[in-house]
Formats: sequence, C-alpha cells, structure tokens
Amino acid sequence: MKEAGVKNVLDGQVCLVTGAAGGIGEAIARRFYEAGARLVLLGHHTPGTEQLARDLDSSGDRILCLRADVTAEQEVQFAVEQAVERFARIDVAVNVAGTIRHLPIEKMSLEDFESVLRVNLTGTFIVCRAVIPIMKKQARGKIVNMASLAGRTGRPGVGVNYAAAKAGIIGLTQTLAREAGPAGIYVNAIAPGPILTKLTRQVGPEVFAQWNVGRAVSKDGLPEDVAEAALFLASAQSDWITGATLDINGGILIR
Repeated sequence: MKEAGVKNVLDGQVCLVTGAAGGIGEAIARRFYEAGARLVLLGHHTPGTEQLARDLDSSGDRILCLRADVTAEQEVQFAVEQAVERFARIDVAVNVAGTIRHLPIEKMSLEDFESVLRVNLTGTFIVCRAVIPIMKKQARGKIVNMASLAGRTGRPGVGVNYAAAKAGIIGLTQTLAREAGPAGIYVNAIAPGPILTKLTRQVGPEVFAQWNVGRAVSKDGLPEDVAEAALFLASAQSDWITGATLDINGGILIR
C-alpha cells in the first residue's frame, strides 16, 4: 500500500531491481513501489521476491518477478526481454545483487576471490549491458549501481575480494556514465557504509562495530537509508548528476 503523502516521483516508470529478496534490495523495491513505479524483481532464488511482490501488490499488475542469475548472460538477457514484453520499457535499473566472503587473504582461495567479483562486479556489468540498448531506444534511462565504503577505503574485517569488486563498480559507473550519457542515460552509484541487514549480521557484532569505527553520528545505517538515496538517483530530481558515487556512511568517510 502507498503511504499517505508519498510523492510519486517514479509514477508509471518501470524499474528493474536485482537482489530484492531482502536487505537493501527489498527496501529499494518497497520505496520505489511507494513512489509509483512498476517493478521488475530479478533474483537467483525467487521465493523471497515472490513474497515481496505479494506483500506489495497482490494483483500483480505492477510487479513482475523473474528468475535469473546475474552472472549468467543468457538468463539476464531473457529476463530483460520478458520485462520489456510485459511493460514495454525499462526506465531504471538498480544493481543490488551481491555476495560476501570475508576472509584474510592467506585463507582466501582463488575461487573465493573470483566468485565475489563474478556476482558483485561482473553481474553488475551483465545487467548494465542488457538494459543499455533498451534505454538508448527510449533516449533516456537511469542506472544505479551498489558500491560500498569498502571500495573507497580499506576497512578491518572486509575481504579484499569484496573491496576489489566494489571499487570496480565505482570505475565501471564513472566510465559508463561518459559512454552512455550522450544517449540520455544517467549512471550513478551508491557507496553505503555498514548497513544492518541479514547479510551483514553474518559477520558478527564485533566486526560490525569495527566497521563503524570513526562514525560521526550514533545512528546505525539501515536499508531504508540507502533506498532513499536510490530513489533520488532514479528520479528526475537527479537529472544533473551522472558518474557520481554517493557516500552514505554516517560520516565514517568525510571528504
């Protein structure tokens, strides 16, 4: 249900969100729906996204759930084609799907390293590549990629695989913004600091506390904080912003 007073800044727009089964992705999907969007929820395991879709829109008129592994080119391409067949366009793509394997480097296998890059960075590339031709035909589009404070600066307890993937997303975002900008496509990223989700709770409270060292405010970061930033970057309110990475970290990194 839409909340009273919510401004429909995405009214009627088609927004594809990966990794919407929980945490940040779910919060973004909920916020976009409240803002009037039609949603395409793309996930490797669909039960979570299907439950979210039922919670938001039991009629199914405004939400389409699709199964796809973001690292599988053909699955992503087929899902994007299904989305266009259903809604005729894709206005916004938000790349949230990700994974973590935080290990010290001497305990990190090559598979540990490459698997995190494959999901977080290569998956983002695959989705961007799939939606760009559609957005070019429309002469407009918005892409929001999920980076991290870990891609900005080293943090204790963060694996080099995750940091490398998130730094790569920042570079991908900057270069793609220049490449796609003349076609009317905006590409930005968000770099959250520590956010309380099921995924981050796996690392334990002592590690989460380490990640928050130096924070300027006492408030913990929540998925809804990231969702508000994503809404801004997805909407026309950010039409003079591209190639940027928005830092959301409670003042851990101030520059």
